Amino acid sequence: MTRNQEIQKSSWLQGFLFCAFFIIVSCGETGTQMDFQKLPKEGWPLRAPVRFSIQVQDTISPQSFFITLRHTNDYPFSNIFLITTLSHPNGTVITDTLSYDLAAADGQWLGSGNGLITHTLPYKKKVVFNTSKAYILSVYQSVRQLGSEVGIPLLSGVTEVGYQIEK
Repeated sequence: MTRNQEIQKSSWLQGFLFCAFFIIVSCGETGTQMDFQKLPKEGWPLRAPVRFSIQVQDTISPQSFFITLRHTNDYPFSNIFLITTLSHPNGTVITDTLSYDLAAADGQWLGSGNGLITHTLPYKKKVVFNTSKAYILSVYQSVRQLGSEVGIPLLSGVTEVGYQIEK
């Protein structure tokens, strides 16, 4: 092999490695932060919050905040009611009562999956977390039977609750 051929081969190899490195680095960071917590097999107790300590590094960009929910086909309702509290590091607490449809009118689940259904439910849009200190998210179920004023003591079928934050 001549010196010119060796240089060309080396240049081609360097170019290829640079492109491969660029692709790996650009695909590695999705900008998504998420966490899940498993619920007891018996069900999700009425007044038992699922809590997350959330530290967001990007304190400048608006982000989308989602509640994620996983349930089996044994979940007995077509919707769910959740109460959330988001505690800010400065002491501010924001409480929301949320209602989400989980199934269409024909009974088909609106989430993704087969057997274990995952729902990504919108919670807050264009949120700017103004500090990287920990925020505390608490999620409670508040599902009740039609006509009842009392919540279901143990909600069956829900296996995990989580959150997702995306840029």
